[in-house]
This record gives sequence, structure tokens and C-alpha cells, in this order.
Amino acid sequence: MTFSSRSLPLIVVPVLALALSGCTGPSQETPPPSADPSASSQPSPSHVECDDLLSPEGTAKLAADGLEPTEPQLFDAFATRMADAGAIACAWGKPDTDLVLTAVQLPVSDAEWSEWETALVEADYVDSTGTGTLYTGPAEAGSGVGPVVVATGDRITFLSTPAYAELLAQHAI
Repeated sequence: MTFSSRSLPLIVVPVLALALSGCTGPSQETPPPSADPSASSQPSPSHVECDDLLSPEGTAKLAADGLEPTEPQLFDAFATRMADAGAIACAWGKPDTDLVLTAVQLPVSDAEWSEWETALVEADYVDSTGTGTLYTGPAEAGSGVGPVVVATGDRITFLSTPAYAELLAQHAI
């Protein structure tokens, strides 16, 4: 089964299941020459900024949890490998605590997927659902919480905590 033909697991979260059905192709209209291309309210599916990585519910959860943007510090070998390959790396932390959410996202083509799947196995990630869309990494010794990697569509996303996997924005998965 190829990377792009895998369906999302229903047990992960309905948000992830609906994400792919909400995607649309690029508009066929050409903006007038005076239009500002940066004025779009929705980022391009192939380019996601940190502010756009989570859904509005995810952003609200960050705020409710007291997390704010911070400089990413990658400790996970798989996340570091993704960043070295050109992934976007984002982090949010709660001031004066060690609570941090780190997200790393990389577009991956079908041709590249087997290499990344091998890297997941080498980094001791396990296919949690048997569908090849959610991988759980080794638990951190201090917290007992393991990171997850969500593999959907044409990208893979590392999250340092699984609590936010269900809150990725539609265009980010």
C-alpha cells in the first residue's frame, strides 16, 4: 500500500478523519495584478507556518494550557532527522515550567515514504493503529509520555505529546 493511499484511522480522532475530505484544489482564478498574494487567510497546503499548524481548537488548547511560542529544541532523533531534511519546527512552552509542545512537519512524497518509514522503525516508533498513519515513539523517562508521528496525505508531523495529534489543522495534515 502506498503512503498516499492509506486511510486515516477512525480511532485517532474525527478531526483527522475529516481533514482529508475538507481539502480542495487550488483556485482556477488568477488574482488581479494588484492583489496581495500574502493576503490569503488560508496557507498553501504545501507550506504551513507554526501559527497555522494547529486547528483553532488546538490553538485555543495551547492558550488554555498556558503555552506560548518558544524556540524549538529537538531532543528526539526522528524529529531532528526531519528538521535536517528541511522540516518546519515549532514549539510552544509554558513559562517557568518544563511543559513544551514541539511539532515538526515535513512534506514527503510517495517515493520518499519508504525511507521515512524505515527511519521511524529505526527510531523505535511503532505503528499504533496498524494503518501506517499514527506512530508512537518511545516514552520519555521522566514523564512517561511518548511522542507521536502522524503520517497523512503528503506529509509527516512529529508531535512531542499525543494530546495534540487530534488538533492538527486540516491543511497541516
